[in-house]
Amino acid sequence: MASHASELTDAVATLICKVPTVEMARKLPVGSTVGDHYGGVTFSDAVATILESRSCRGWRELQLGGELWTLIFLDR
Repeated sequence: MASHASELTDAVATLICKVPTVEMARKLPVGSTVGDHYGGVTFSDAVATILESRSCRGWRELQLGGELWTLIFLDR
């Protein structure tokens, strides 16, 4: 995880925190970063499944300024 710390920190500047539908999850561009403070529980299971299918690395946790973020990078 430490090797990705800089990448994760840079990604938070453009973090997408709301993905209400499967359609939106499918339309997000490659390179998007999606996440929240709640371990991904603000996304429905169907949305989380789409996000996971679009990521090579899966969910990551990052501590920023005393807050724990759960992030996923869309690689495909």
